[in-house]
Amino acid sequence: MTDLKQFKIFYRSFREVSKLVHSRTETDMNELVRLIVTSASRGLNAMGAILCILNKKTERYEIQTSYGIDEKYLALESLSEEKFFPWPDNDKKIHIITDIMNAPQVKYPKEAREIGIRMMLDIPLTYDNIVFGFIRTYFGEQKDFSEDELDFIAAVTEQLACAIKHNDRIKFHIIRYNKLATKIDRLSSLGRMAAGIAHEINNPLTGILLYSSNLFKKADPKGPFKEGLEIIMQETQRCKNTIQGLLDFSREKKPEKKDANVNEVIERSLVLMDNEFHIKRIQIKKRLDPDMVNFLMDDNQIEQVIINLLLNSVHAIDEKGIISITTKMDTERNLAVIEIQDNGYGIPKGKLKRIFEPFYTTKSEGTGLGLAVSYGIIRNHQGYIEVLSEPGTGTLITIELPIQNGKSKQTRKADDAIQKNTHH
Repeated sequence: MTDLKQFKIFYRSFREVSKLVHSRTETDMNELVRLIVTSASRGLNAMGAILCILNKKTERYEIQTSYGIDEKYLALESLSEEKFFPWPDNDKKIHIITDIMNAPQVKYPKEAREIGIRMMLDIPLTYDNIVFGFIRTYFGEQKDFSEDELDFIAAVTEQLACAIKHNDRIKFHIIRYNKLATKIDRLSSLGRMAAGIAHEINNPLTGILLYSSNLFKKADPKGPFKEGLEIIMQETQRCKNTIQGLLDFSREKKPEKKDANVNEVIERSLVLMDNEFHIKRIQIKKRLDPDMVNFLMDDNQIEQVIINLLLNSVHAIDEKGIISITTKMDTERNLAVIEIQDNGYGIPKGKLKRIFEPFYTTKSEGTGLGLAVSYGIIRNHQGYIEVLSEPGTGTLITIELPIQNGKSKQTRKADDAIQKNTHH
């Protein structure tokens, strides 16, 4: 039977632990660990206690903090060379060690007896049914534990386990955030430097293209220079296209939004691409939502995105394939959805994660900037773009654009009629 005095110790300890258990700073976490080890020792009337946590890299239980135990005895536990002791597999119970001289968990029984230890109690720290540490309490005499004492130590240990894992998750996310922030800062600096270099290169390229064009016009059609000048012009133009793509990507021009319709943008894009489809004998299947509303967008930028994606599909199909382009309204989320699907060779999973990176391309030709620029345009429209692909099956690209100030066909017709009558 637990007496009133011990109940007060339990209550006070548990209240202090609960106060710190939701702490989010490393200082408070260290304080919590020390408090629980101290509370476990005092609450059970023990000589002292230690907390051990499993180091995943070394697979050893390492002492994190202690209370009331002679430092000379703790120093015997060689944490850098030997395991403290393995916790029994599939055993999440409290271990009561009464025979310390013959217990496999006790590495230095003789030295333990010399400092007055006669009994030990090991309480596992578990999370998601995995033991990642334990609290060991030391006693100067044999004793029986009441159910209240075991419930107290189990409850305190459970609080500690949750707090440690919560703190580990916070540290993990902080590390990830810092790495990401460093990477973004480095890429931003690289982007600014690349844009500056691109500007410097663009001017001499324009001069090379101008003079080579003039020489090409004056060159003898049957002479040896005509073909060489043509190659110079083609390669210079290719360099200019790459530089322009880089400038477009680094500039991230803000959309000049106006009232427009996605279906009309797609129709214009298909007209511009018609020759490519005809040459490669590609069949186009359209399913454009007739009730698609007008909404604010930069129709020129969205057209650029559609053409980039259609060109990618054409290159993926090579010949005699099918490209399906679909639009639909998502009224629940107030979105316009565009889907472009092809039955081309697809993109391997290992490469799929990198397709929006600048200069990354799966094609033998191209700058690798088309998808990066497209991603930036959709992002600047507060939209979303997703690519799903299976090698040998094809690729599906989904674009979601938020509908801002959307107007249906009926509303547009009414507005046109009002404007017409107003002018008259």
